[in-house]
Amino acid sequence: MEFIKGIDWTAWVGTILLIVGFRESALWITTQFNHPELGNLVGLLSLLVVLFLWRTFGKLPTRLVDTNNKIMKESAFAFLPISAGSLLMMVHMGDKIPAFLLVLFISTLIPLWVYAKMAKRWL
Repeated sequence: MEFIKGIDWTAWVGTILLIVGFRESALWITTQFNHPELGNLVGLLSLLVVLFLWRTFGKLPTRLVDTNNKIMKESAFAFLPISAGSLLMMVHMGDKIPAFLLVLFISTLIPLWVYAKMAKRWL
């Protein structure tokens, strides 16, 4: 139970509510324009813009940054089932694997790399 005492629950709940609030708001807005599939992207970009502006005109709270870093480190395990499913799908693709890997590379690794560079520099 000692590890529970060291957790800043207010920062955790606030950070998660901030992330979920932006995502759900963006989903509602994009649904109004008949494109709910863009909700996650619009939510992520709007949250990044708000944090960038916040960082430009003030200082981000250390509690927010620390909690976000912890969430990002721990959420890597959420992608393990997706990776296993991708491997199973690739077995059945045959000669389409190079095109699939190219799309996977462009749509996943490059945006994550850009996001990491932006976060390191501006946040």
